[in-house]
Amino acid sequence: MKWRINVLVTPLRAALAACAVAVGALAFAWSGLFNVAATTPHWAITDWFLHYVMINSVKTRTIAVETPDNLDSPALIARGAGHYASGCASCHGAPGRPRSPIIHEMSPVAPDLEKKVPTWEPKHLFWIVKHGVKFSGMPAWVSSEEREDEAWAVVAFLRKLPGMSDQDYARLAMGEENDGAVGGLVAIAHGPQGPAPRPDVLADCARCHGRDGMGRDGDAFPIIAGQSEDYLYDALSAYAQGTRHSGIMQTAAARIPYAEIAALAEHYAAQTPGRPEGAGSPDPALVARGEKIAREGVRDTGTPACSSCHGPSASARNPAYPRLAGQHASYLESQLLLWEKEDDSRGGGPFREIMRKIAFGMTKADIKAVAAYYASQPPEAPSR
Repeated sequence: MKWRINVLVTPLRAALAACAVAVGALAFAWSGLFNVAATTPHWAITDWFLHYVMINSVKTRTIAVETPDNLDSPALIARGAGHYASGCASCHGAPGRPRSPIIHEMSPVAPDLEKKVPTWEPKHLFWIVKHGVKFSGMPAWVSSEEREDEAWAVVAFLRKLPGMSDQDYARLAMGEENDGAVGGLVAIAHGPQGPAPRPDVLADCARCHGRDGMGRDGDAFPIIAGQSEDYLYDALSAYAQGTRHSGIMQTAAARIPYAEIAALAEHYAAQTPGRPEGAGSPDPALVARGEKIAREGVRDTGTPACSSCHGPSASARNPAYPRLAGQHASYLESQLLLWEKEDDSRGGGPFREIMRKIAFGMTKADIKAVAAYYASQPPEAPSR
């Protein structure tokens, strides 16, 4: 008697085989036999496959991404460096700052960007910074959909990272502060507020904003000196609570002990603002148009007079509204453009809905003009 093996594939047999594979996989997962410990790294073939999938995924999903033409801007690079020091360097390292031994126990290990950055195009780096990478320790950007501009700032810095000297990195990331200003800040239990901000809290803010609130590297950071105490408190609280969107400031404010927010607001409100170094002379025609909008509004778009809330005006204003005179035009313009979007890209404090309705009706040309006008005005001294 001869035995014959029927190898004909039928729909029923295919379905039974699929069920058997699924049941076997579930049984293996239920058994706990697979070792998920990071002390046992991926097999070489697994590691290769995951990276192969990641590389091709990034390249495919960035086909339509357009790279901005301002990635060599010193201000953008400085902005990215300020965040890199507190949000990225602990895993990826930085010039003169060795990585923690803990990183080498990750699976997979966070890459050394000195070597990896040159292998990617800027748009690839942008996608990774914005979206993060599954099955690794790389997180997505906080407020990734609202603040793509911040992700590009990190890319601008990353492009300069390979070959960067220790001194250049320290200046870009720390400003006039030292290494003690980053990495050790911990949100300890709330205690009574002292007469001044905690030294480590102020140092962490001063890396970018300076102790005098005037910022650094041109228009890299907004001028916060002399802003009203109420506005600064509301802004920091909104960042800490996630109602004002910024991958840079949300992460910075969230690690500030809440009792220190009021002390920081008081400190920076007491600083005397001045004209930023290197501030150019704006187009007089653009300033004149901006002044007209600020003082009279625009009837066609329903834009009210900016000066009624933000000055310059002799009448008393709500202290929770920011002072705009002397602020960087680029910062004012970027904030208005965030409000101008249909989604709530900017967010903010308790009065944000007022500005959302106003900015949404402004044209981009009007926004640029108003920003130029306020930037041209002498800064207002803080009230004592």
